[in-house]
Amino acid sequence: MEKFIRILKETTEKILHKFPTDKKLSAIVILLVSGVVLLCVSEFGAENKTAFVQSEETTERTEISDYSEQLENRLVSIISSIDGAGTTKVMVTLENSGEDIYLHDSDYGENIEPSGKNTVEQKDEYVIVDGSSGEQGIIVRRSEPKIRGVAVVCEGGGSEYVRAQVIQTVTALLDISSARVSVAKMS
Repeated sequence: MEKFIRILKETTEKILHKFPTDKKLSAIVILLVSGVVLLCVSEFGAENKTAFVQSEETTERTEISDYSEQLENRLVSIISSIDGAGTTKVMVTLENSGEDIYLHDSDYGENIEPSGKNTVEQKDEYVIVDGSSGEQGIIVRRSEPKIRGVAVVCEGGGSEYVRAQVIQTVTALLDISSARVSVAKMS
């Protein structure tokens, strides 16, 4: 940014020295040069914004991966404690990355239709605040990512008793159906 300002000053001085008698022409040329410099500066800002958005996406993917990994580690700890399960490996797949629930303001109004019928109308508007990165909503709650499925491989996975215990434990902990849980014997 400082480089652009320095270039603008130098260019302005050169222009004023070349056209000392014609002030209108000097002003027009200075405005044109200023416009070009401003375009260059705005492009520089756009590149930074793109990098910021990419950084946010990478952070979100990392957070999802961390969430999945923590969930897997906790499940391994619990499942390996089940009698007969033995050494255990777990893989959790997620359907989405969760959802942010934003603060909103509801406004109720009455409408009287031409037929004389009275109706109540509700309007919801999200509460927006100015933050350091522009306008954004206020997050009230974040829901956890939805789990697509869980694969469990354990030494005792061949036993029907162990398999039933593992499925019951996973479905109870994650609030998913047994159709989303696979249990196999470790080789």
